[in-house]
Amino acid sequence: MQEDLEKFLKKFNCRGCSNHCPLNDPMCGRSKIFIEEAMKKR
Repeated sequence: MQEDLEKFLKKFNCRGCSNHCPLNDPMCGRSKIFIEEAMKKR
């Protein structure tokens, strides 16, 4: 299950700053809202 979630989140990038980290490996806490948004689309 965790592996599937990581593969899913890898398709999306965070829009919280100019780094645009993949959501499966965010570099800051700003990504939480975008992860929740992606999970709702799932």
